[in-house]
Amino acid sequence: MSDYEPHITVGHIVRHAGQSGSAGREAAIMDVAQDLLLRHLHDLGLLDELAFKGGTSLRKFYAGQAGRFSIDLDFSVADIGTPTESVVDLLREAIEGLRLGVFSYAITERRGKPSLVVESTFGTTGTLDAKLDVNPPPWLEPEARPWVPLPIHSTYGGPLPLIKSVRIEENVAEKIARLNRTTTARDVYDLVWIREHFRSSPAEWCSAF
Repeated sequence: MSDYEPHITVGHIVRHAGQSGSAGREAAIMDVAQDLLLRHLHDLGLLDELAFKGGTSLRKFYAGQAGRFSIDLDFSVADIGTPTESVVDLLREAIEGLRLGVFSYAITERRGKPSLVVESTFGTTGTLDAKLDVNPPPWLEPEARPWVPLPIHSTYGGPLPLIKSVRIEENVAEKIARLNRTTTARDVYDLVWIREHFRSSPAEWCSAF
Protein backbone atom coordinates (compact mmCIF):
# COMPACT_ATOMS: atom_id res chain seq x y z
CA MET A 1 0.00 0.00 0.00
CA SER A 2 1.35 3.44 -0.94
CA ASP A 3 0.64 6.89 0.49
CA TYR A 4 0.86 8.40 -3.01
CA GLU A 5 -1.66 8.57 -5.83
CA PRO A 6 0.18 8.79 -9.16
CA HIS A 7 -1.80 10.10 -12.14
CA ILE A 8 0.13 8.83 -15.16
CA THR A 9 -1.43 8.62 -18.62
CA VAL A 10 -0.33 7.23 -21.97
CA GLY A 11 0.33 10.80 -23.08
CA HIS A 12 2.77 11.31 -20.20
CA ILE A 13 4.61 8.12 -21.17
CA VAL A 14 4.81 9.14 -24.85
CA ARG A 15 6.25 12.54 -23.95
CA HIS A 16 8.70 10.92 -21.53
CA ALA A 17 9.91 8.55 -24.27
CA GLY A 18 10.56 11.46 -26.64
CA GLN A 19 11.70 10.51 -30.15
CA SER A 20 13.04 7.09 -29.17
CA GLY A 21 10.35 5.01 -30.92
CA SER A 22 8.48 1.93 -29.69
CA ALA A 23 11.52 0.46 -27.92
CA GLY A 24 11.98 3.78 -26.15
CA ARG A 25 8.36 3.77 -25.09
CA GLU A 26 8.79 0.37 -23.44
CA ALA A 27 11.92 1.64 -21.68
CA ALA A 28 10.06 4.79 -20.60
CA ILE A 29 7.32 2.67 -19.04
CA MET A 30 9.87 0.67 -17.06
CA ASP A 31 11.74 3.86 -16.14
CA VAL A 32 8.61 5.38 -14.59
CA ALA A 33 7.60 2.12 -12.89
CA GLN A 34 11.06 1.90 -11.33
CA ASP A 35 10.87 5.48 -10.05
CA LEU A 36 7.70 4.61 -8.14
CA LEU A 37 9.20 1.33 -6.93
CA LEU A 38 12.41 2.95 -5.67
CA ARG A 39 10.40 5.53 -3.75
CA HIS A 40 8.28 2.77 -2.22
CA LEU A 41 11.31 0.69 -1.20
CA HIS A 42 12.95 3.79 0.27
CA ASP A 43 9.85 4.56 2.34
CA LEU A 44 9.86 0.99 3.65
CA GLY A 45 13.48 1.43 4.75
CA LEU A 46 14.70 -1.35 2.46
CA LEU A 47 17.20 0.89 0.70
CA ASP A 48 18.94 1.88 3.94
CA GLU A 49 21.44 -0.97 3.56
CA LEU A 50 21.82 -0.64 -0.21
CA ALA A 51 23.50 1.69 -2.69
CA PHE A 52 22.02 2.10 -6.17
CA LYS A 53 24.52 1.81 -9.02
CA GLY A 54 24.98 1.31 -12.76
CA GLY A 55 23.56 2.99 -15.84
CA THR A 56 20.08 3.37 -14.38
CA SER A 57 21.41 5.39 -11.45
CA LEU A 58 23.46 7.55 -13.83
CA ARG A 59 20.34 8.51 -15.78
CA LYS A 60 18.13 9.11 -12.76
CA PHE A 61 20.62 11.04 -10.61
CA TYR A 62 23.06 12.66 -13.06
CA ALA A 63 22.02 12.76 -16.72
CA GLY A 64 18.24 12.94 -16.67
CA GLN A 65 16.67 13.24 -20.13
CA ALA A 66 20.14 13.70 -21.67
CA GLY A 67 21.11 10.16 -20.67
CA ARG A 68 20.12 6.90 -22.29
CA PHE A 69 17.24 4.83 -20.94
CA SER A 70 18.60 2.09 -18.70
CA ILE A 71 16.27 -0.37 -17.00
CA ASP A 72 18.54 -2.76 -15.08
CA LEU A 73 18.30 -2.39 -11.29
CA ASP A 74 21.79 -2.77 -9.85
CA PHE A 75 22.52 -2.38 -6.14
CA SER A 76 25.46 -2.88 -3.81
CA VAL A 77 25.03 -3.77 -0.16
CA ALA A 78 26.32 -0.94 2.01
CA ASP A 79 27.90 -3.21 4.64
CA ILE A 80 30.43 -5.94 3.91
CA GLY A 81 28.70 -8.14 6.48
CA THR A 82 25.33 -8.10 4.71
CA PRO A 83 24.63 -11.28 2.68
CA THR A 84 23.39 -10.38 -0.80
CA GLU A 85 21.03 -13.38 -0.81
CA SER A 86 19.22 -12.07 2.28
CA VAL A 87 18.73 -8.68 0.64
CA VAL A 88 17.31 -10.28 -2.50
CA ASP A 89 14.84 -12.21 -0.33
CA LEU A 90 13.72 -8.99 1.39
CA LEU A 91 13.28 -7.25 -1.95
CA ARG A 92 11.32 -10.19 -3.29
CA GLU A 93 8.98 -10.12 -0.30
CA ALA A 94 8.37 -6.38 -0.70
CA ILE A 95 7.91 -6.43 -4.48
CA GLU A 96 5.95 -9.61 -5.15
CA GLY A 97 2.30 -8.69 -5.76
CA LEU A 98 2.90 -4.96 -5.20
CA ARG A 99 0.74 -2.45 -7.06
CA LEU A 100 1.65 1.23 -7.39
CA GLY A 101 -0.70 3.30 -9.50
CA VAL A 102 -1.20 1.51 -12.83
CA PHE A 103 1.83 -0.75 -12.33
CA SER A 104 1.92 -4.27 -10.89
CA TYR A 105 5.23 -5.81 -9.83
CA ALA A 106 6.65 -9.30 -9.40
CA ILE A 107 10.00 -11.09 -9.23
CA THR A 108 10.86 -14.05 -11.45
CA GLU A 109 13.97 -16.19 -11.83
CA ARG A 110 15.89 -16.35 -15.11
CA ARG A 111 18.86 -18.68 -15.26
CA GLY A 112 19.01 -18.61 -11.49
CA LYS A 113 19.02 -14.80 -11.27
CA PRO A 114 16.13 -12.54 -10.21
CA SER A 115 14.34 -10.26 -12.67
CA LEU A 116 11.85 -7.49 -11.99
CA VAL A 117 8.59 -7.95 -13.90
CA VAL A 118 6.24 -5.00 -14.43
CA GLU A 119 2.74 -5.13 -15.86
CA SER A 120 0.67 -2.17 -17.06
CA THR A 121 -1.80 -1.24 -19.78
CA PHE A 122 0.69 1.13 -21.42
CA GLY A 123 2.99 -1.23 -23.31
CA THR A 124 2.41 -3.24 -26.48
CA THR A 125 3.16 -6.52 -24.68
CA GLY A 126 1.65 -5.67 -21.30
CA THR A 127 4.62 -7.19 -19.44
CA LEU A 128 8.18 -5.87 -19.17
CA ASP A 129 11.15 -7.23 -17.29
CA ALA A 130 14.55 -6.00 -16.13
CA LYS A 131 17.57 -7.51 -14.44
CA LEU A 132 17.77 -7.18 -10.64
CA ASP A 133 21.26 -7.52 -9.15
CA VAL A 134 22.56 -7.14 -5.60
CA ASN A 135 26.36 -6.95 -5.44
CA PRO A 136 29.08 -6.75 -2.77
CA PRO A 137 29.71 -3.36 -1.11
CA PRO A 138 31.33 -0.46 -2.99
CA TRP A 139 34.88 0.70 -2.37
CA LEU A 140 33.92 4.33 -1.83
CA GLU A 141 31.37 5.68 0.64
CA PRO A 142 27.99 6.00 -1.14
CA GLU A 143 26.24 9.37 -1.29
CA ALA A 144 22.58 10.36 -1.18
CA ARG A 145 21.52 11.76 -4.54
CA PRO A 146 18.41 13.63 -5.73
CA TRP A 147 16.64 12.75 -8.97
CA VAL A 148 17.36 15.02 -11.93
CA PRO A 149 13.98 16.83 -12.25
CA LEU A 150 11.86 15.69 -15.21
CA PRO A 151 8.32 16.72 -16.27
CA ILE A 152 7.00 13.18 -15.65
CA HIS A 153 7.81 13.52 -11.94
CA SER A 154 4.90 15.92 -11.46
CA THR A 155 2.51 13.00 -12.10
CA TYR A 156 3.88 10.84 -9.27
CA GLY A 157 1.57 12.17 -6.57
CA GLY A 158 4.38 13.34 -4.31
CA PRO A 159 8.11 14.07 -4.11
CA LEU A 160 10.93 11.64 -4.80
CA PRO A 161 13.39 11.04 -1.94
CA LEU A 162 17.16 11.17 -1.90
CA ILE A 163 18.52 7.74 -2.81
CA LYS A 164 21.84 6.39 -1.55
CA SER A 165 23.97 5.70 -4.61
CA VAL A 166 27.40 4.44 -5.54
CA ARG A 167 29.63 7.42 -6.31
CA ILE A 168 30.01 8.33 -9.95
CA GLU A 169 33.78 7.76 -9.71
CA GLU A 170 33.18 4.11 -8.86
CA ASN A 171 30.52 3.73 -11.53
CA VAL A 172 33.03 5.03 -14.08
CA ALA A 173 35.81 2.76 -12.83
CA GLU A 174 33.58 -0.30 -13.17
CA LYS A 175 32.59 0.63 -16.71
CA ILE A 176 36.22 1.16 -17.75
CA ALA A 177 37.26 -2.14 -16.17
CA ARG A 178 34.47 -3.90 -18.03
CA LEU A 179 35.85 -2.62 -21.35
CA ASN A 180 38.82 -4.96 -20.84
CA ARG A 181 36.43 -7.94 -20.92
CA THR A 182 33.69 -6.83 -23.29
CA THR A 183 32.69 -3.65 -25.07
CA THR A 184 29.04 -2.64 -24.93
CA ALA A 185 27.43 0.35 -26.59
CA ARG A 186 25.75 1.16 -23.27
CA ASP A 187 29.03 1.55 -21.39
CA VAL A 188 30.62 3.56 -24.20
CA TYR A 189 27.59 5.88 -24.33
CA ASP A 190 27.73 6.45 -20.57
CA LEU A 191 31.49 7.10 -20.56
CA VAL A 192 31.25 9.57 -23.45
CA TRP A 193 28.41 11.42 -21.73
CA ILE A 194 30.32 11.60 -18.45
CA ARG A 195 33.48 12.84 -20.18
CA GLU A 196 31.51 15.61 -21.89
CA HIS A 197 29.77 16.81 -18.74
CA PHE A 198 32.42 16.54 -16.01
CA ARG A 199 35.79 18.24 -15.83
CA SER A 200 37.71 15.22 -14.60
CA SER A 201 38.31 12.47 -17.13
CA PRO A 202 37.25 8.88 -16.41
CA ALA A 203 40.92 7.87 -16.27
CA GLU A 204 41.60 10.47 -13.56
CA TRP A 205 38.67 9.18 -11.54
CA CYS A 206 40.10 5.68 -11.58
CA SER A 207 43.09 7.02 -9.62
CA ALA A 208 40.73 7.24 -6.62
CA PHE A 209 41.28 3.51 -6.29
